[in-house]
Amino acid sequence: MRAKGNCLKGGICAFIFLLIILSGKLSAHRPLFIKTDNTQLENARAIPDPEISRAIYAELAPGKAHFYQFVLMEDQEFFAQMLVPARPRYKDFQPTLALIGPGLPVPAAEIPFALPPNTGALILPWEDKEVFFEPFTQTRYYMARELRRSLPAGTWTLAVYQPEGKGGKYTLAAGEKEQWGVQDILAFPAIWFRTRWWYSPGQTIAIILAAPALAALLSWLLLRILK
Repeated sequence: MRAKGNCLKGGICAFIFLLIILSGKLSAHRPLFIKTDNTQLENARAIPDPEISRAIYAELAPGKAHFYQFVLMEDQEFFAQMLVPARPRYKDFQPTLALIGPGLPVPAAEIPFALPPNTGALILPWEDKEVFFEPFTQTRYYMARELRRSLPAGTWTLAVYQPEGKGGKYTLAAGEKEQWGVQDILAFPAIWFRTRWWYSPGQTIAIILAAPALAALLSWLLLRILK
């Protein structure tokens, strides 16, 4: 009977842990890690299914811009937002987000790239909104105001740049529809590690080294609660 009770407790603990993982995954952006080969408009990185919630992790080199392109098959509302790791080295890194496409105004301020023919741009300079804590990867971000706009069907481009030419890491959140499959859920450990490593390799190593002790403490606490 004791062994059966231990198995039951272990099963309950595993179930609780799985629920935590599933709830975290289903409320998070799908991650997309990119190289820096999208520094020209003609090499814009495609954003598939722009309505799906994604977090694009990248690092902007000084004096460069990054470009992302997405296609809307029908008129719909589009969402995007800039975030920067809340770490001292990025305190003054405040990238601008620009939406490029037909029917938008000609920018009043100078921009560091040429617009395609018959297009304009909606420029969103960085405006601090709040510091955001992402609990499932234990990361914090400076968050700018969001872009939310109804757009007609067609091809659209996002540009990320820093007007003073500074470089740094950023996350571009795009889309709002949460969509996760079983493979995404099972890949959570790899996603956690890659996100944490992008955010701070040093902190990631420290967390991994402390993980066995934390896991033992969590198991002990859960068993105490379930007695």
